[in-house]
Amino acid sequence: MRRVTAVLSALLLVVGGAGCTGEEKPGKNSPAAKKSSAPQRPDPTPAVRLATVNLPSEPGPLVDVVARQVRAAGTVRVELTTTGEQKSGGTEERTVAQLRTNASPPEAQLTIVDKDPEEPGTTEAVVTGGIIYTRVDGQEQRPGKPWVRLSRQDASNPELGPFAKLLTTMVDEVEKTLGELSSDTGLNVVRKGTFKGEPTSETVEGAATRRYQGTTKTADLKGGGKGVEAMTRLGLKEIAWTLWLDDKGLPRRFEAGLATPQGMKVRQSVTYRQWGDQVSITTPPADKVHVIGS
Repeated sequence: MRRVTAVLSALLLVVGGAGCTGEEKPGKNSPAAKKSSAPQRPDPTPAVRLATVNLPSEPGPLVDVVARQVRAAGTVRVELTTTGEQKSGGTEERTVAQLRTNASPPEAQLTIVDKDPEEPGTTEAVVTGGIIYTRVDGQEQRPGKPWVRLSRQDASNPELGPFAKLLTTMVDEVEKTLGELSSDTGLNVVRKGTFKGEPTSETVEGAATRRYQGTTKTADLKGGGKGVEAMTRLGLKEIAWTLWLDDKGLPRRFEAGLATPQGMKVRQSVTYRQWGDQVSITTPPADKVHVIGS
């Protein structure tokens, strides 16, 4: 589960700007918040049908434009590669995902391949309607049930005892990450950053793009969650990043790198494809799912 939440955080770093429009968000007790958690799915808009946009020269206004375009497209396919280095060796993880950036609540389907020589494995996850389904290749939660379901409703089961708090924490972390798809915290790294030089023109997988380089001080990301807190504790002062945008204002690639005084280095590269195309996010069969506490 820790692997799932970490990957979601990375995937949504850029597409998390989908809701950065400054609109007022309903409170927890508002009528909108009390509606059914069944996902609302507006039809996506293929990128070819989106209007071209002018890309602002400042990080904040640029993020606002990206946010609107990401929401308008509504869907995307993503490939993420994360590499890490430390004194004890290196690791690599590759994730392929489909995302609905216009669903409420947001939805995702992921396949995560961990190439850690000590603990390799493949994890699948589906997030829809506020419920998380996950499974690890080659493992069963119960005989004939390779999937496990995690939700706030499951965590309220009194029979779980102390484990309920742990389950609630897991759900909180995923919900917080997915919530970045419809809140002003999306694209916070870029919004709080400073551009390094002027943007340049580059081609990414056949598409003409504008390449923006910049850095963001971790001190400017206060309130950004446990990930930022952990980086600060490790002595990380800033994050270096590069963002490629096409003429529709849609991300085509995002790369970020960080290095701590302890010698730990992490590099993430995210490629975004097929904005606005149809995606297939499907929950596993009920008879293959173990419900915790059942």
